[in-house]
Amino acid sequence: MKPPVLSKDELRLVKDAIVIPVMLDYLQSDIDTARKAGFKLDLILVRGLQKVLDDLINEHYELRKALRERGIKLFPEKRTRAGVEAAYLCRGYEHQLTLLWGTLRNEALRKASEYTGVKLTDG
Repeated sequence: MKPPVLSKDELRLVKDAIVIPVMLDYLQSDIDTARKAGFKLDLILVRGLQKVLDDLINEHYELRKALRERGIKLFPEKRTRAGVEAAYLCRGYEHQLTLLWGTLRNEALRKASEYTGVKLTDG
């Protein structure tokens, strides 16, 4: 029997559940770097990044809740040289999803731009 196909919304939830932990690591690393860099306006930069980090933590909590409500269970992801591999259980079937580092970076930039209001294009 063929496993059921996930809806676009469910796939987006799973994808975000993989992207957000990577973003949290990126942001924490950037906050640490900004604190050590000795910028003149480091407080502004650090507080801005911290606000995005806090918002992401809240989103991650809500996302995990939404996954539970839909009966989707994510297993711990595996970070490889190519990207992040994740297995998840949905409606009794196991699925796999791999996001390459380039895709993860683009998704992280897109999501960060939503939180900060910073446009990624000049248009």
